[in-house]
Amino acid sequence: MRPYFVIIFFILCSINVSSQEKIAPVFKFNQSAILSENSGMIFWDDLLWQHNDGGGDAAIYAVDTISNSITRRVSIKNGFNIDWEDIAQDDQYIYIGDFGNNLNGGRPKFTIYKISKADIQQTSGNISITAEIINFTYDDQPAVPIKGPSNATNFDCEAMIVLDDKIYLFTKQWNGNKTVLYELDNSESTQIAKLKDSLIVDGLITGADIFKNKRRIVLTGYTKSGIRFLYLLHNYRNFDFFKGTKQKIILSGLAQTESVAFINEGYISLGSEALMGSKPLLEMLSIKNYFIKK
Repeated sequence: MRPYFVIIFFILCSINVSSQEKIAPVFKFNQSAILSENSGMIFWDDLLWQHNDGGGDAAIYAVDTISNSITRRVSIKNGFNIDWEDIAQDDQYIYIGDFGNNLNGGRPKFTIYKISKADIQQTSGNISITAEIINFTYDDQPAVPIKGPSNATNFDCEAMIVLDDKIYLFTKQWNGNKTVLYELDNSESTQIAKLKDSLIVDGLITGADIFKNKRRIVLTGYTKSGIRFLYLLHNYRNFDFFKGTKQKIILSGLAQTESVAFINEGYISLGSEALMGSKPLLEMLSIKNYFIKK
């Protein structure tokens, strides 16, 4: 759900970020108003697949990156968009994460919808399909979640990747300056997310993607003062994503960037919600020169 981002929008121009490298994404296009709160994104079958934030339809949309047109809508029959925050994929399935929790921090459980790519490819046009459902809680979350003010919990999440038979979540800590990594099985219907590691990012993580063939992960987010950034993770071993090379890169421009997707091994797309009258934004960026080889 929409955070406090609008509140700090007007002070951004006065913030000095000259101490860190800053790069400018390339404007691609303003997206359709249908995706005004686009919050998650993957690139699959030569299309961007996106969804809206909490309160939107329980659907994902296929966007042609050349024409900027929405070519398909896939609705989840048994789904409900409480607070959809990210989308991920493996070779066979698409995973949609309903795990946003910034309203009052009091959600007792979270949901991931798992849909078959084959069900989409074997059809055409707009369709409705039934998803498998994965419900989970965090292993270090209170059994009865503590409700509080908005944007004040460490059990919020907006970023997810899938690798082999596991789902990995990167949380959005409102009270700390870290993201915490949790692990889930990609097939168990009810489970507890296992805490694996944490990383100081000095900001709020809002999206994630992985290019698994090159073992590259990109996280996107913004600081509490509204400066947006990327966090690149690579040269890691096994599933120790935070034990390899870590690079934080500041992104120029004013936008509420909520999603990121690899187009290829060194090129990403970035999605931002509509903000204060602006249209939802899609940008592109080459990051191939930032991956350091050991």
